[in-house]
Amino acid sequence: MSAVPRVIVCGAGLTGLTTAWQLRRLGVDVTVLDAATHVGGVIQSVQRDGYLVERGPNSCTLTPDLATLVESLALTSSLRPAAPQAQQRYIVRGGVPLVVPTSPRTMITSPLFGLAGKLRVLREPWIGARTTSGDESVADFVRRRLGSDPLHYAVDPFVSGVYAGDPERLSVRHAFPRLAAMEGEHGSLVRAMIASGRRARVARNAGDATTGRHTMVSFTDGMQMLPVALADRIGHDRIQLDTRVLAIEPRDAGANVIVERNGERRTLEADLVISTLPLHALSSIALPADADAALDQLRTVPYPPVASLALGFRRADVAHALDGFGCLVPSREQRKTLGVLFTSTLFEGRAPEGEVLLTCFIGGTRHPELGTAATDALLEVVIPELAALLGITGAPTFVEHTSWPRAIPQYNVGHDANIRAAEALEVLVPGLLVDGQFRRGVSVGDCVASGATIAERALPVATAAALRRPSHAPSAVPARHEVIGAA
Repeated sequence: MSAVPRVIVCGAGLTGLTTAWQLRRLGVDVTVLDAATHVGGVIQSVQRDGYLVERGPNSCTLTPDLATLVESLALTSSLRPAAPQAQQRYIVRGGVPLVVPTSPRTMITSPLFGLAGKLRVLREPWIGARTTSGDESVADFVRRRLGSDPLHYAVDPFVSGVYAGDPERLSVRHAFPRLAAMEGEHGSLVRAMIASGRRARVARNAGDATTGRHTMVSFTDGMQMLPVALADRIGHDRIQLDTRVLAIEPRDAGANVIVERNGERRTLEADLVISTLPLHALSSIALPADADAALDQLRTVPYPPVASLALGFRRADVAHALDGFGCLVPSREQRKTLGVLFTSTLFEGRAPEGEVLLTCFIGGTRHPELGTAATDALLEVVIPELAALLGITGAPTFVEHTSWPRAIPQYNVGHDANIRAAEALEVLVPGLLVDGQFRRGVSVGDCVASGATIAERALPVATAAALRRPSHAPSAVPARHEVIGAA
């Protein structure tokens, strides 16, 4: 009789939960561990005073992988597509929010880019592909292909919106692999976009509704519905929250995981341990001494602090039409706010009648000191900037402040060394797989796709270890207990 593989997933964020759910569907005995008291990691939805606030992601793109997951969780009826206005976005130039052009024609007429910048973009198809090897920053890539104007007033704010990062440091190949692939496949970004548009038109004419731009969505009660539904399907008896992983110890087949909860230390046995933890959390776990060099490399991955400040205002006190997804602020504008989402425009039910909800993001690599600042200090910075940009005259009627001291992993130039360190760690600590956001993308869709990939990668390893398990070993090993002090 073949043994059922036993897998422990460290991390109950979206990647860890999706990995666990996929493994459960494959018949694996899964346990999920997390030091937090809730599932979902940064995906947290708060309902208060008639407002629905997201402390983490406010929306997501309904990729094919995510659509399949939502259907498998019976969540399709809870999906809420963003309002049509979400297609329109603003970027600040010269202190004024300007609509982002979405076509060659609107780009030519848009005041967002100067004449010299527009002419430089038109030259892009005749600029040869890069011939030198090695990593290249996002900024260097964009300057080389499109010039400085699109870098400063399109890519720079977009990078802040996705990574809260710096385009001069981020690796284009790791942070935006599609951009690098477009040059590699077509020799030109413009030619790649034309080819993509042509394929989309052909697919639409052929009746293929799955090709083209994916819909932006949330859920009736907020983004947290997704991880909660995953936890329900995995089984709450298989998810141990408020549980800190202290050590991972390899053994002949699999590994032991030493955990602590409420002052009690326990040893759990598994055929495979999967870490989807942020790297700073992984590096706090005791591992064999020969793994130190790999851990030291992984500790170099930055996670800059980001603050989310959700503010409610009377609609009458906001002059701007708020007719879009939101407004991003380039670093050249010399402001502290990275961007503002027009949250109550995107989805119904986010603010009471006669009120609007704006979600501001501050900190990141641009102003890390503000990512952990106190609420009053942030309000002193943000309110005057909102007044200047959006014509806000009244005081906020609602405030919800969330600080993420270590928010988003940065795929900086040289990120290959971090991937190699993770691979080395898996060799040095048999029975451990190291994966997650730092390796496969930071968006909600990336996390869902990662879960399926990690599960596929883990299954044969866990199965092989289970077959090496001594034949007399029970399928579920009771935990050993040792009291180590008060909680």
